[in-house]
Amino acid sequence: MNFIKKTQMMFKRTGTDKTIYACTIFLALFGIVMIGDASVGMSASEGYQFATKNLLKQCLFVIVGLGFMFLFARAYKTRRISETLMLVTYGVCILMMLTCIMWTINNSHAWIKIGPFTIQPVEFMKLTLIILLSYIFGVLPDQIRISPRLSKEKRNKLIWRKAVVCVFFPAFLVIFAFLICWKVQKDMGSGLILFVMATCLFFATPSQYYRPFKIIGLVGVLFLLLIFILFHNFFLKSHQMARISSWLNPLKDIYGTNYQIINGFVGYTNGGLIGRGFGNSIMKFGYIPEAQSDFISSIIVEELGLVGFAAFFIPYSIIIYRLFRYAFAIKDSREKLTLIGIASYFFVHLMVNVGGVSGLIPMTGVPLLLISAGGTSTLVALIGIGIAQAIIAKYNREKKQEAIEKSL
Repeated sequence: MNFIKKTQMMFKRTGTDKTIYACTIFLALFGIVMIGDASVGMSASEGYQFATKNLLKQCLFVIVGLGFMFLFARAYKTRRISETLMLVTYGVCILMMLTCIMWTINNSHAWIKIGPFTIQPVEFMKLTLIILLSYIFGVLPDQIRISPRLSKEKRNKLIWRKAVVCVFFPAFLVIFAFLICWKVQKDMGSGLILFVMATCLFFATPSQYYRPFKIIGLVGVLFLLLIFILFHNFFLKSHQMARISSWLNPLKDIYGTNYQIINGFVGYTNGGLIGRGFGNSIMKFGYIPEAQSDFISSIIVEELGLVGFAAFFIPYSIIIYRLFRYAFAIKDSREKLTLIGIASYFFVHLMVNVGGVSGLIPMTGVPLLLISAGGTSTLVALIGIGIAQAIIAKYNREKKQEAIEKSL
C-alpha cells in the first residue's frame, strides 16, 4: 500500500509531464506483452518455458526501471552532478565495456553475462555521455573567461586551455568510447549511436564560444563521411560489408545472408491495416531468429498491422516532441542539453531500429527502446525519462512561481 501511495503522490507531483509518463508506461507494458508473444516462436528450440522466462525477465527490468524512473524524477538535481562524479562514472563504464571481452555473444563482445542475465555497458555509457557532455558544453565555456586585460602570453595560454577543456577533451571522450565499441566490442552500431548523440549535443549547444568550432566540426564530419565512403573496405569487416550489401540488394541472397532481412520485410507487408491478429505471426516461428529483440517491430506490424505500428510510433513521437519542446523553452544551457540528449537518444534508436528492419538504412542491431527484449536498454531508457522529468518539473515549478508572483 505504501508503494501505491508513493506512486500516486509521484503522479500528483507538481511539474512532471503526465503525458510523457503515460506514453512511457504504455510502451513498457506494450513491450512486455509483445516480447512474450514474439518469444513463442522459439519455444520449440529453446523449451516451452522460453516465452514465459523472457516475459518475466522483462517484467522484472520494467518494474526496477520504473522504480528508478520515479526515484530520479524526485531526487535528481543537476547542480549535484559534478564533473568529477561523471568522469568517474565514465571510467566505470569504460572498464565494464573492456570487461565484455571475456564473453562472446552474437559474434561480438558487447555484453557481460551473469547467470541468466546479460548487461550491455554501452547503454549506460550513452546516458553518461549525455550528462557529462551537457555539463562540458553547457557550463565550462562560461566558467573559463578570458579577460582583455591579461597579457598576450597569459591570454594565449588561457585560450589554449579553454580549447583543450571545452573542445578537445570531450572529443577525446567520445572518440575513445567509439573506438572501444568498434575495435574491442565489435559493435560499430552502438559506437555510431554514441557518435551521433554526441554530435547532436555539440551542434545544439547555445554557447557562442562553439560557433567557429561548429563550422570546423561540420567540415570535419563531411570529410570523415567522404573518407568512409571512399575507403569503406578498410573500416568495415566482411560481416559489416555484408549488411550494406544486403541493404543495397536485399533480393540477392534471400536464403542466405539476407534471410532475416527479407522475412522482416515479409512481416511488414503481411500486416496490412489491422494485421493477422495478435499471436498469429508466422515469421516468429523460425523465419526471424530471436524475433523478440531487434526485429520485434516486424512481428508487431505483422500481427497488428499499421494500427500496431502506430501504437508504438505515436507514443515515441510524443515523448520525443515534448522533450524537445521543453528543451527549447528552458534557458539553462546544461538542462537544455540534457533534454536534447535524452530526446536524441530515443529518436536515434527509433529511427535506426525501424529504418533497419524496414530496409530504409542498413541493419545495425539496435534495440527498440522499451519494446525490444533487453534489460539494460529498458533500465537506462526509464532512468533517462526520470532525469528528464526532474528537469521538466523544476522548469514547470519555476514558471508556476513566476505566474503567481505576476498575479500578486
